[in-house]
Amino acid sequence: MAPKTITFALSADLGREIEKRAKEERRTVDELLRDAVRQYSALNTYRRIAAEARKLVKKKGLTEKDFGGPFAK
Repeated sequence: MAPKTITFALSADLGREIEKRAKEERRTVDELLRDAVRQYSALNTYRRIAAEARKLVKKKGLTEKDFGGPFAK
């Protein structure tokens, strides 16, 4: 897949912070930002799945005992 270039503006302070962090981690700014976007996306997916699971558990009236193992009290 061909790369997609996206341009956006940051405050000078944030830009310096990103460059500093990339240098500390011996990564390019591109790598650092790509990883940050992937982590952000994964966290949002996790939160969405967790919210759906909570709704389903509540709807079905499940308790910790229903899950067994370390959840059972």
